[in-house]
Amino acid sequence: MTTTHTIDAFCPFGLDVDITYTYTPGAPATRIDPADPAETDFASAKASVPLDPSLQKLLDDWAADWVGDEGFSACCQQADYDNGGE
Repeated sequence: MTTTHTIDAFCPFGLDVDITYTYTPGAPATRIDPADPAETDFASAKASVPLDPSLQKLLDDWAADWVGDEGFSACCQQADYDNGGE
């Protein structure tokens, strides 16, 4: 089941950012099927201050990359916590 979450991040532009993303938990391998990894997909990013549209585009690009790469583990942990896990 896919759920939506928000996580606070600090972008390289020196801004605090609230990133909203969707999370789909993975599934362990079975005797028949291989493991299915968890997935995170970027939805939106909101900086702590208003941004010019061109800067917002740069922030969105950075946040989309962050959710799928550097911040992937943090996003999965936040989603597990939000969904009642640890």
